[in-house]
Order: sequence, then structure tokens, then C-alpha cells
Amino acid sequence: MRLLRYDKLPTLTGLVHDSTLRLAVTGLSHSGKTAFITSLVHNLISAIQRPARLPFLRAAAEGRILAARVLPLGKDAIPLFPMQKTVSALSGDPPHWPPSTTDLRQARLSLRFSPRGFLGGRNPIWRTASTADVTVEILDYPGEWLLDLPLLCQSYEQWSRAMFDLVRRGGRAPLACDWLDFLARHPADGADDPEAAFLAHNLYRTFLAACRTSEQLSLLQPGRFLSPGQMADPSMLWFCPLPLSIGGQVRPRSLAALMAARFETYKRDLVQPFFLQLARDVDRQIVLVDVLRALNAGEEAFADQRLALDIILGAFRFGRRSLLRRLFGARIDRVLFAATKADHVPALQRDHLEALMADLVEAPSLRAKAAHARTAATSLASIRCTEDDTDIIEGRKLDVVVGLPEGGEKRIRFFPGIVPVRPPPPGFWGERFTEFPVFQPPRITRATEEGIPHINLDKALNFLLEDTLA
Repeated sequence: MRLLRYDKLPTLTGLVHDSTLRLAVTGLSHSGKTAFITSLVHNLISAIQRPARLPFLRAAAEGRILAARVLPLGKDAIPLFPMQKTVSALSGDPPHWPPSTTDLRQARLSLRFSPRGFLGGRNPIWRTASTADVTVEILDYPGEWLLDLPLLCQSYEQWSRAMFDLVRRGGRAPLACDWLDFLARHPADGADDPEAAFLAHNLYRTFLAACRTSEQLSLLQPGRFLSPGQMADPSMLWFCPLPLSIGGQVRPRSLAALMAARFETYKRDLVQPFFLQLARDVDRQIVLVDVLRALNAGEEAFADQRLALDIILGAFRFGRRSLLRRLFGARIDRVLFAATKADHVPALQRDHLEALMADLVEAPSLRAKAAHARTAATSLASIRCTEDDTDIIEGRKLDVVVGLPEGGEKRIRFFPGIVPVRPPPPGFWGERFTEFPVFQPPRITRATEEGIPHINLDKALNFLLEDTLA
């Protein structure tokens, strides 16, 4: 047996204590990405003085996080997450929720900590250094952009047929009338008319927005039609699917040919660069899901959310990290699926919410495990807005939550109903689950030492960072 050479120790130590860890915060619109990043940064900094804010983050509980600071713009020049604006919103009078994610952003946090020992051992003989430093880079981007990654493997004809299969079903169909009427007057094999293409795009984008607003659907492509971000040439978005016959050819100089060319430009100039950035930069991932919102929206919205999540997570590369994979492209070796707004249900219901989250992402979770990545499911509230209490409802003592509705003056006692642990059967969907209020966030101080109240943020961070801070 060959003995371990001492000159190999730096390489092995680098694998255990990598100098940079990249965390992707993934979620569809209104899933809580901005709140999560704000709370993560604020509470990790506060853990220096108040480790009790994160009792289940082992490194904080053991007093091993020695320093934390927000870093400036990195070498890749990704715009910084607007931490000051989000803190200003939460420290306002009254406090209010910060704006949602609209473009690619990055928060960079430097952590200095005391390692527990080489390879996690407690024996001081094995210690390689009294302190270590890690930079946590948190990538934030509209989750809708991820819905476009499957387009890289589709032709315009394939994508159009897939979209029309969806359009003709369920709640989408009545919302598409104006767009479909316009297409009936401007057939796919008609003249190459840029103005008609622009108008068709606008009607299709209006249709997608209605699907999200009135039906609360999730699988809405292209994702940048609803979250465009910054781009040099907006005209690359001016296309939409067309009703093409199976096996039919796109006629040159036709409306379909114009749409197809713009579809290919969209993939090349927007989708492909974004995909390459994700493939290169992500080590860990947290997937935030507003399960309660989909449950409230009904059977079609719930099923659509499951399908959208499956499509999104199919774009990521999972696998155990190693030196070779660090050299030839990162792999996500830990992914956490988190049902957000856990503060909208009382404590006993949060286990139900976690179980429902695990069921919702069962397929992508199994794929990640098959690639030797670690997965977990949880429920969390990045910023806790309520307190648990009990109330007498129809003669029964029930658990409720108490909070101040946004824009209100009086706190309310809210009973959310019983959260199912599995996707509900067809008979469940006869009426809406419940109407969840939007609670006003707690007012925080700008001083990071105070931290932000939360539910299970520390458990989430421990899963994502435990080995890095070991």
C-alpha cells in the first residue's frame, strides 16, 4: 500500500475546503428567491454576534464562524444582488417586500471560519490551519429563464407543436382566443411580414401573462417573454409558435420562416450563453417552490408546476464533486428542495408541507440521487411574518397563525386548512384549498447584527454548507 505523500495534502485539502462555492437559487416567479438571499446574507453576518439566530447551522452553533462580509463585483462582472435596496424595503415604515428577480445577479459573501479538523476530524493533530476562508457566490436569476433550456434541443417546428398541444387544453384555451384569431388571419405560410410577427408576439406574450396571472400556470415558454432582463436587441423576442402541420416544410420567405429564424437567434444569443454560465458555475442548488400557491390555484396549476419543475431541473448536471470535475466543469453535488412560506401554516402543518414538497419533486430527486448527488426536502420561511397560536373555530380548538396582512392595520388569526402530504386526489379539487393572505414582513433594522426571523433557514444552510464549513 502506498503511503499518502505530504505534498498531496494541499490538493486534498482544496477539495474539502474549496475557496469558492457557487450556490444557485432556483425558483419560478414569486417563489421567494429575493427574500431567501437577503435573509441568508443578513443572518450569516449576524451569526458572528448572535449564533442563536442560526442554531441548526453547526458552524454557527459551535462559534466557528469568525467573520463574514459582503464582497464587491467579481471577475465575471455579473451585476451584484441589490442588498441595500432589499434591506431598505424591509427596514421601511411600514416594511414592504422587495421587488422580484428580473435579471441575472450575484451576491458574494466571504466567510472566515475555524475548521473542525482535517477531513472533519476533531483531533488537533490533523488540523491543517487555525482558520480557513471560503467565498460563497450566490447566483440569482428569473426561474422562467430555465424553462427555455429545453429549447436548445428543439427545432422551431417541434417547439411550436409542443406549445399548441398545451394551448388546446384546460385553462389555457379560452385565454388564447385573441392570439389564435390573429394567427387565423395571418397563416404560417403567408408573407414574411415583420409587423405581423411583432403583433403576433405581443398577443402571445399577453396570453402567457394571463396564464400566469389568472390561472397561475408555470410552464410558460419562452421564459424571457415574461422576464426579459436586459438585452441589446429586443427584436429577437418578436416571434411566437405557429400551428404547423406534422412533417410540413417551412416555406422560404414566409411568416413561419421569419419566426423560425428569430427562434434560432433567441437560442443562440440568449439561451445558450445562459446555459453555459450555469454549467460552469454551479456547485450547490436550492430549489424554492411556492407549493401553497399552486395548491390554492387548483389541479391544473398544481400539475403544471410539477411539470415545469421537472423541465427546469432536467437542465442541471448533478454528481459528486471531485478534482476532475472541478477541472472540466462543476457538478451539483447537493440540491435542496424547499417549500416556501412555511410561516403561512402552523408548526404541525410544516411537516405536511415538507412531505408534499418531497412528493412534488420525486422524479428529479431520484435523477440527482442516481448521479450520486445528495438531496433533501424541507419547508422554510426565509423571512418569518407570523406567530403560531390557537383559536376556537366551530367549537374546535385549532392551530392558527397570526400576522398583519399587507396594507392592513390589524393582525388577523388565519387557519389555512390541512395541508395534504401527497398530491390530492381528483375529488379534492372541487373548490379552492384556501385563500392565503399576503402578510407584511417584520420590520428589521439595518444593523446586520440583529438578523432576520426565519423558519428552517439554518437547517437549509447546514445542508448546503456543512461540509464546506467543516
